Amino acid sequence: MTVQMREYGAVTVVKLDGPLTDTDADKLKAELLEIIGRTLGRVALDLSAVSYVDSKGLEALVDVTHQLHQSGKALKLCAANETLRQVLALTDLSTQFEHFEDANSAIRSFL
Repeated sequence: MTVQMREYGAVTVVKLDGPLTDTDADKLKAELLEIIGRTLGRVALDLSAVSYVDSKGLEALVDVTHQLHQSGKALKLCAANETLRQVLALTDLSTQFEHFEDANSAIRSFL
């Protein structure tokens, strides 16, 4: 999995490319927390190129979300495919995240 970061004003969009699995989950969590520490904590996670997320990947996303909520910040998901949305719904995690159809909608939600 690769991670690309772009800044749009006060919002950081992090785009993942590849499956989010056990192999990459801890690395992603550390990268997101490092990005959050350097920015205002307004992060949109672009999942358009993520085909699969396993339980460890979901756990990493939930951990980051909980840490952000404690400090009044937010991680918003965008562009997840139907399979990922179903996984979030089946695991009862969909309520943990705000989800947007695309990165632009997620960025606007912070304004």
